[in-house]
Amino acid sequence: MENLKVLRNAKKKSRQLELQRKLQQENTINRLNSSLFDSNQNYFDSSESFLFQEDFFSKLSDEIILRIFSFIPRKNLLKYAIVCKRWHKLIFDESLWLSFDLSYRLVNAEILMKILNLGIKMLALGHSDIRKSTKKYITQNSGSLRNLNAQLDTYLSKSLRLEFLDLTNATLDLKSMNTVLKCCKWLRKLSLESLEVDNETFKSLSENKNLETLNLCSCRGLTIDEIIIILESFKELESLNMAWTNLDRESVYILCKHLPNSVQKLSLAGCKTTLLDGDVASLAESCPNLVDLDLSDAQSLTNTTIQIIANNLQKLEYVAFSRCYSIVPSSYFMLSKLDNLIAIDLFNILKANSIETLKNYIPSLRYVNRYPFCFIGRPRIGNMRKSLWGYKISESFSK
Repeated sequence: MENLKVLRNAKKKSRQLELQRKLQQENTINRLNSSLFDSNQNYFDSSESFLFQEDFFSKLSDEIILRIFSFIPRKNLLKYAIVCKRWHKLIFDESLWLSFDLSYRLVNAEILMKILNLGIKMLALGHSDIRKSTKKYITQNSGSLRNLNAQLDTYLSKSLRLEFLDLTNATLDLKSMNTVLKCCKWLRKLSLESLEVDNETFKSLSENKNLETLNLCSCRGLTIDEIIIILESFKELESLNMAWTNLDRESVYILCKHLPNSVQKLSLAGCKTTLLDGDVASLAESCPNLVDLDLSDAQSLTNTTIQIIANNLQKLEYVAFSRCYSIVPSSYFMLSKLDNLIAIDLFNILKANSIETLKNYIPSLRYVNRYPFCFIGRPRIGNMRKSLWGYKISESFSK
């Protein structure tokens, strides 16, 4: 009997628990339905009121909107271009696309052409790998448009607005590079470091009469013909880096004899046997306003060169004679005649005690052996990764 009572009580409790659970479920559903109805009502009320609100953004001037857009990442800007006609016009304003940094990236030809055709003025492609596009609307299923040069030649604007272009050590074939340079008419600063060049390269560049800085360090393919084009075309050149370009004797002679007097910064490092004292004399005569001069590794230079520089280049602030073993170390004291000399590089020439003696002897000298690598004409020096030739450059799409 007791067992039966226990079973009956247990059944009653289970029924009561089940009834409580059902009541809780019904209450929960009712609360959800009521909250959903209220939120929907609030949504419709807010959206209805929003439609009748005044559009204060449309009252802003174009200049203020452009300023606002300048803080928005590039990737998002392109999405916002479809909002309205006014936004589309402003988003593609040239002030928002003045510079672009694609260094150390894999760059598709389609992206490169879109960026260049936007009318940007500063582009960094240093150490980038530029490849052809495989998109059907680019190739048009035509065999002739399946290589990079043909795509650039077909779709690239024939009058780009580029003024600063860094192609240092970029992976780009010679024909494609020449196609890009042929479309440039306003270049002021250019770096082709470690690339192959030819006669067509400098014929394409010859229209850029305002070119100020040219970095050809470690370029392959430079001959007397290219040197003549450089001398005839770029009369406003201020900074020229011809280091380690394997120039022959005739090229070095012509270059030093006929460089424009506008040149203030020059590197002829690496001309081991082709640069002579007579060439330095010609250089001092043709470019009397030199401020920075790098003649490192010119092992045929003698003490005469030091004397020529000390007597003729009074504006010189930096000079490098690293590994010029034919120059007697004591002759560097003649440079005390240069009142503006601030830095000198003599790597593998002077010992520590001799460096201190030289500093004491030349009052204006502050730095000795500060720059192990030549900086003349180069777009980026050391850790200055967010600038190009001293000018701030915008981030890429990943901003």
